[in-house]
Amino acid sequence: MLHPDPRAYRVALLADAIANESAASFDALGMLDAANFGVVVLPPADFAISTIASIVEYTIDDLVDYRASGYRVVVVGTSAVAQFGVWIDHVHAEIERRAIDPFEVFDIVGATGESFQRFLDASVPSALMGH
Repeated sequence: MLHPDPRAYRVALLADAIANESAASFDALGMLDAANFGVVVLPPADFAISTIASIVEYTIDDLVDYRASGYRVVVVGTSAVAQFGVWIDHVHAEIERRAIDPFEVFDIVGATGESFQRFLDASVPSALMGH
């Protein structure tokens, strides 16, 4: 492979409140970057978006494809904002509709940088097993 995947087979669905605001008490976005996670950010959950169900559906399509290819897929959100910051009701509906295992979830409320780092380091993507 000429250009290896810079995300190291890791991707996070990240709450906009964490990516673009100061919802975390630590640099969650920087930590995801340092841990080689790609990031997907949906529109803020406090916006009225009539097409959000289809946006989430397409996003989950991608995340399911990533996971099927051996990626570690996680959801990083905050219980301090509506919909966990990631339209979690729609995410759960898509998971249920597809009858798939849920993604790993981390709530930054009450978390520390150390606990988030432990979560990021908790498992190796299946695509990297044996490398």
